[in-house]
Amino acid sequence: MAEGLEIFLASVKKVLVSSDDFLELKKQTDYIKIYNGNENFDSKDVRFLGAIQFARNTPYLLENYAFPFDKNNMTFPIQGETVMIIKNSDEYFWMPYTIGQYPNYREDYKTSEATAERDLPKSSNDSKQKDYKESKNTPNSQSNQKESEKKEYKVKEKIKFLKPKEGDTIIQGRVGNTIRFSESFLVSEENPKEASPTIIIRNRQNSELDSKKIGELIEEDINKDGTSIYIVSKNAKVPYKHTTIEKEKIGFKEYPADDSLKGDQLYVNSDRVLLSAKASEFIIFGKKNTGIITDGNFSVDAKKDIYLHNEKNITIHSKGSNKIFINSDSGGKIYLGKDSGEGDAGAAVQKMVMGGELVKILGQLIDQIVAMTVATPCGPSSPPTNAAAFTAIKGQLKTLLSARNFLSKT
Repeated sequence: MAEGLEIFLASVKKVLVSSDDFLELKKQTDYIKIYNGNENFDSKDVRFLGAIQFARNTPYLLENYAFPFDKNNMTFPIQGETVMIIKNSDEYFWMPYTIGQYPNYREDYKTSEATAERDLPKSSNDSKQKDYKESKNTPNSQSNQKESEKKEYKVKEKIKFLKPKEGDTIIQGRVGNTIRFSESFLVSEENPKEASPTIIIRNRQNSELDSKKIGELIEEDINKDGTSIYIVSKNAKVPYKHTTIEKEKIGFKEYPADDSLKGDQLYVNSDRVLLSAKASEFIIFGKKNTGIITDGNFSVDAKKDIYLHNEKNITIHSKGSNKIFINSDSGGKIYLGKDSGEGDAGAAVQKMVMGGELVKILGQLIDQIVAMTVATPCGPSSPPTNAAAFTAIKGQLKTLLSARNFLSKT
């Protein structure tokens, strides 16, 4: 061991996570570095972010402060947790100590006798290290001794370690949130050992695994975990099943088969997904088919124009006896075809005709033709000899009307 270097285990008594906990910044001390002439420092010393006050497990000695060994990459400890302390000269640094059966395991601070609650004296700003003896949980304190005898060790953890694959890099949180950097080796004639880089991000362990035995290793499940993000490549296959979506794929006729879902891909699966572009464009590109399949409503609300353009047919289809609405409020016009050159007879764009009104007017016209008389020198003429034909035509007028398509007058 290097001279002046000491390594030991200790219990966390306090974690500094707020500027209210930090000591005042002393700008004249040697460890303050000024980069590029920047002196715009806060009054509190941010070096203390993630620092801890700790007690050696044996004997009960409370030290001053231990700083995180790597402030840019750390899991903040919890009061009562065991950490590894590195003492170098007059400075202390802490590192995680996860040797238990749980990811980032910690003790129940209120029920563990070894880390029983005690007073923490305030540390002087000028002190870098001081030893304090336990002030509450001592043999002479009968009340605290009786209280500690009532305490029982309780295991509340349900989170399990991930089962690693060869060469994996795994980051595991305390409550089932994990990141796995992996490579899947699949045998093929062309590439007998080709790596398929994969990144799996999981937030919340599949609840079906909570009852598994302590120490049993588990794997992610994109279908049952809380929220999953899978970034895969080449031959890596993701066992995603859209079993919760009941709507059959009718419009998306070329939905890819499961065995073709390979290559560079991104999967996101959760109970709810929100994507937001708060200041500029939101853009989706799809080199091939792009589909939306939902068991609920699909809607588009836009404050400005909605424009659809394609180079082949457009089909709008509703299954069953449902209705299709094309509506414009407040006097807006609806055009089928062009929207310029509007006018009366002979114009390129003209107004539509109401079917019911057309049948009514044509019926009235036929009635007048059948009842028509003409004054002659011999007196009024009789109704036309082909009156019956006109009456038959009147009986067919309603065949002009569509059985399922309707038009509003305004």
